[in-house]
Amino acid sequence: MKITQFTATGLQELEACLEMNEINRIGESELRSLLKTINLSFIYEDINRLQSTLICECKDSYVQQSQRYVSLTEEAYDLPELSKEDETQAKSLLKEAFSLYAEMSEKKAGEFKGRPKIEHYLHGIPIEDARYILPLMAKTNVCTAMAGDKLIDLFRLFNDVQYGALFDEIAESLQEFVPKRLFMLICQQNNREIHSELVESFYAEMFAKLSPTDNLVFFDQCGELDKKVGFGALTSTMKDAPSAVIARWGEEADTKARGVVERVLGYGHDSIAEQARVRFAMMCSLVTYHQQERHRITSNYREDFVKVILDENREVKIPQTINNSKFKERFIELTRKFKDFRLDIAKRYGMDKAMCFLLNCDQIKLMISTNARADISMLADRTCMNAQWEIRELAIKKVIALRTLSPVLYEKALPSCVKGICREGKMSCGQAGKVRELFAKL
Repeated sequence: MKITQFTATGLQELEACLEMNEINRIGESELRSLLKTINLSFIYEDINRLQSTLICECKDSYVQQSQRYVSLTEEAYDLPELSKEDETQAKSLLKEAFSLYAEMSEKKAGEFKGRPKIEHYLHGIPIEDARYILPLMAKTNVCTAMAGDKLIDLFRLFNDVQYGALFDEIAESLQEFVPKRLFMLICQQNNREIHSELVESFYAEMFAKLSPTDNLVFFDQCGELDKKVGFGALTSTMKDAPSAVIARWGEEADTKARGVVERVLGYGHDSIAEQARVRFAMMCSLVTYHQQERHRITSNYREDFVKVILDENREVKIPQTINNSKFKERFIELTRKFKDFRLDIAKRYGMDKAMCFLLNCDQIKLMISTNARADISMLADRTCMNAQWEIRELAIKKVIALRTLSPVLYEKALPSCVKGICREGKMSCGQAGKVRELFAKL
């Protein structure tokens, strides 16, 4: 694993400034202020998907190699350092996973233009579903672009003791591009007191409400959403305070606020929708969690991966195409083998090495705080028939819940074809009529 194609603006100038002023210690807020207008761009090559998932949690801009291009050789995964005997067993499991992945996603004979459709697969299992059996140690490449202050978060992740030596090679590779004095100052920010037990206990009750069947739970919204957005819009255009306007409108306040929302959003002033905030909890596969993170537009808290490893009875997410196929039993049996093996690895080597044996189908719980503008954008993409099936199912559940709060505010949180033309162009699913019918019923 390595860092390539590194470019930056302002790093050397900042280093010169630090040297000229002989700065050897600095507070985090000051360091972030110095770094925030610096731009960085580089590529992580041959990192594994556990690493890429954790890196994506830093909320930068990422473009990741699709898992449909994973190869089936020993170079396709990043195995942690184990004893010879354990390494042999790990490789046997990996071979079984890659073999099942290849069998399930075998294509029919013939040439296909573009991305294969489900009817092009011999067993009706697309590669996007077959990948659910792959472990997070499968390799990938990730392009990233970020503001310089994210270096603090990145090196804090790299030095997090719970991940052991997981990021040592990446950190060493990136360190070559960061000037020495600046790197020293960044590393000073890693020493923080962490109250993980307090955080865990705070979220425990919320996560307890989630299950494989109740995988999306609405918690609360910040006040009456239409009023929040409506009076936010009026704040910039009325001399009176919002409370005075509410008092003047009296019983008509709800209706009038809703009208303001409809009118202002109709102008295309979508930023006002950020005044509406909601909280959800979600339980999903690590495939979908990774997609959720890559949107970068929500504030999320996920449970520790250790919880997933220790919960031996937690169900995995099985795509319906696999559930209805001859591969179902093999899929379930192999997930059980991985669970047993990684639990043994955790006991004898530590959780950091066991994490690499998490599977794409393992389910994780997370809490999400977001605003309506972010949700409208995300849901318009994720309710589309071209979206991955699991995140689409969750997105539709979320749309239904949100539109009970405000049909006006979330009117555009739908696929583009519902009220207009599909924006996917040549990649359209060709099922616009079916999509309109579906959302008309909902």
